[in-house]
Amino acid sequence: MKMLLNRLFPLLISISSLQLQSCGQTDSSKSNVISNQIHKQRIDYADSLLVIKTLKEWSNLNWWTFQDCSLEYKMTNESVEYFVERVFYDSEKKKMMVWYGEKTPNAKTIESYSDDERMNRMCPTGGDTVYFMSALIGFRESAHQIWNLYPFENQSVACSPNRETAVNIMEQYYFAKMKDHPMWRIIQEGNKKGESELKAYDYNIQDEDFWSKCWLWEKDTIGAKGLYPFQVERYTNTKGQKCNYCAKPFDVPKIKYPEEILKLYK
Repeated sequence: MKMLLNRLFPLLISISSLQLQSCGQTDSSKSNVISNQIHKQRIDYADSLLVIKTLKEWSNLNWWTFQDCSLEYKMTNESVEYFVERVFYDSEKKKMMVWYGEKTPNAKTIESYSDDERMNRMCPTGGDTVYFMSALIGFRESAHQIWNLYPFENQSVACSPNRETAVNIMEQYYFAKMKDHPMWRIIQEGNKKGESELKAYDYNIQDEDFWSKCWLWEKDTIGAKGLYPFQVERYTNTKGQKCNYCAKPFDVPKIKYPEEILKLYK
């Protein structure tokens, strides 16, 4: 939830064709049709605690696009309400995608940038309360382990006037548009092995084979030392240039989870 320009910059350099939308940019009638056709899963209690704890810690550490609000705004993270909106598991609960949200006061900036007071708020055109929404992706080896979590910001929503509008935007992407979204990956075999390519996911999140056939779940053994693509912040090679271990992995902060969360996984 960093000041909008600060939040956009690392996303734009790391994610091709980023979808960052705000209020008033969704066709709610189409989204409602999608929403009525989906199968909703309930997040495990332990997972909900783990996700919220992770979001709070990343924000307090001011890591990646997560923010210590007090550095830029007349507020602290204690004023932010973090919540889990939707969860998606594979059949074995070893893979997961979570939509999370932040309900926050539309706070003023510490430094005054404009004579127009609206321009000195987190969301200049927003009301007194605004919503942000994005996603985390995770994996683990067994259901008794905690998740390895990473930001997955292909679709993010900023400055939404309400929770429903943010959800509608997320639904339109993940249920209808994700399959056509091209992202950078390293070719794993053939004459172009080791080269970068833009390749669409080919699956939406609720398609039958998303968890087993989408290349998002294929480990990169050429450019990233056996990591999943979502564990990679960026690749250092350019298009047409072959590489061997040319990835910059996410430097995810280590979090010390409280025992009351850890014991739920035993």
